[in-house]
Amino acid sequence: MRNYCIAWLLILASTLCFGQAPKSPFYTSSSSVFVGYIVDFPDYGNSFYSFQFNGAEVAYSKALNRRWSLVASGAGVFGSRFDVKQYSGTVGPKFNFLVGKIRPYATVQGGFAYQNSNYMYSGDHHPPISTKKRDIEDGFSYRAGLGGDIQVTRRLYWRAVQWDVQPQPWARHIPVYENFSSGIGYSF
Repeated sequence: MRNYCIAWLLILASTLCFGQAPKSPFYTSSSSVFVGYIVDFPDYGNSFYSFQFNGAEVAYSKALNRRWSLVASGAGVFGSRFDVKQYSGTVGPKFNFLVGKIRPYATVQGGFAYQNSNYMYSGDHHPPISTKKRDIEDGFSYRAGLGGDIQVTRRLYWRAVQWDVQPQPWARHIPVYENFSSGIGYSF
């Protein structure tokens, strides 16, 4: 098993080292905007993917250099089955592993989340609240994840996928939201 792990690490390292020709990047932008679809899978104790919320995400990125950017992101997800609405705004760095036409990246963001749910977390409170009361929570939250952008034209790019993990407000770690997003971005 150890040999297989070492082999996969060598393949990954060679991909990152030789995955792009040593030429100038396809397009170096100073800023970009992103609009996309986000699907959210909260962990409510059952099967991890048993619940699904859908929504939209917008983001603004300011390039600091060829690899580092500062990202401000806003997202809203909705779940009609449980009447859950969550809005979040986060800010943080983004690191591009490659800087050409294909750009895999990692990001860590901190910020604020507001969640309005229909009796979902009444037992989480100390002391617990009545199950007939609407539960509203807001506070600090963070997101951490990976993704990949593909430059389509000189200014237009496609975020093929971004995966990140975000806890409930106040970063209580339970439940954890697993987000997947995809969409179109414009560089200027």
